[in-house]
Amino acid sequence: MTAPPETRTAVIKLPVLPLLNSNQRLHWAVRARRTKVIRETAALVTWSKRLAPMSKVAITAVIHPKTSRRFDPHNLQPTVKAAIDGLVDAGLVADDDSSRVVSVAFIAGAKDPAGAWVELVVREVP
Repeated sequence: MTAPPETRTAVIKLPVLPLLNSNQRLHWAVRARRTKVIRETAALVTWSKRLAPMSKVAITAVIHPKTSRRFDPHNLQPTVKAAIDGLVDAGLVADDDSSRVVSVAFIAGAKDPAGAWVELVVREVP
């Protein structure tokens, strides 16, 4: 009997940044600037880890809030989308289409009084 293939996991921790959420109604230029900062930061953090490319991945977005108040982690979908685009820019994943990114899940992380931030747990899928 053969052993199952070993899966790799990468953890990409984004620093405290101005985040985007689904409830915001920002001017298009402000939204574009924030998207660019998130995307470029995710690409830089990923690139600095010198990770080998992964063909298919499942991503878990861990949202660390600033306070203990209730919140909806999935409301940060615009932030996570920009960060995933950064993973593509860095070459960790060839593209973010459904054949390569098979799932994206959102979970709440631990409170951080320094500010809200996002952690992407990228797991290679065999």
